Amino acid sequence: MTGNIEQIRKIAEERYCRADFKYHILPVVKNALLLAEKLEADLKVVETAAYLHDIGRASEREEYKASNDHHLLGAKEARKILEDLGCGKEFVEKVSYCVLTHRGRKEPEPESLEEKIVACADAMAHFDCFLDVFSFFLRSGDSFESTVEKMEAKMDRNWNKKLTLPEAKEIARPKYEAIRLLIESMKEYIE
Repeated sequence: MTGNIEQIRKIAEERYCRADFKYHILPVVKNALLLAEKLEADLKVVETAAYLHDIGRASEREEYKASNDHHLLGAKEARKILEDLGCGKEFVEKVSYCVLTHRGRKEPEPESLEEKIVACADAMAHFDCFLDVFSFFLRSGDSFESTVEKMEAKMDRNWNKKLTLPEAKEIARPKYEAIRLLIESMKEYIE
């Protein structure tokens, strides 16, 4: 890899809005590196893909935004960024495929260890910064009750579908259980 991780981080920091970078991208990177070290995966691929996994969402091109297919655009944009930095073809392929598969619930599904790590880290970040996710849903104009329902569905989907690695569930379990407790407590009053 010719481009170093500081260049990747700088590009990511410039492209994402401040809150998204701080409350989503950095937690994804943290969790991805934690899993990669634990599972002895390729740290450079995982860290780079973690920084770039939502780069397609950052561009907000209408054709991808409307279909919620930012992973498709993101894989193309990650490839271009890495090629412009002079990264090798194999590295570019691995990172762009991690970006393409990070959604976990949209095709294609993650297959390699690095792909699974990035998808899991994306879900884990939602547990780390669930108040930011809740705030995002609330700002979308939905009622408080609807926001609680959406939050519950998102957290359960992340737990049941995206966290495919047992090590990811082990790390995220305390946060997931705390969030479930808060949601159940709240639902007692809104149902």
